Amino acid sequence: MAGEICLICQAKGDGYFVAATEYKCTICGAAIDWDNAVSHYMKHVKPSGNDVICGICNAKVKKNDVRNHIRSHFAVGEGNRYFCGVCGREFVDREALLVHITRTHE
Repeated sequence: MAGEICLICQAKGDGYFVAATEYKCTICGAAIDWDNAVSHYMKHVKPSGNDVICGICNAKVKKNDVRNHIRSHFAVGEGNRYFCGVCGREFVDREALLVHITRTHE
């Protein structure tokens, strides 16, 4: 995670991080259980015509793609290694990581 910016604390990563079971939402300050992190951030999506605005990064995203977009905020890549930003588990490819986030943290 070297050089990456942590979504939770905004600190620059230096190759390691400690996963927590609960943290405060960066948008509303509510305590979030990691098992529901993606679903919680879905509540912060704002409508914008036929699209929506991501509450995390303010990107305009198609309604059908917003859940995958939010999942991508929890996917951390470093070279050929991918880490879950929620629990710290390592994966060999991004697709496996996104499947993990979908099954474990929604």
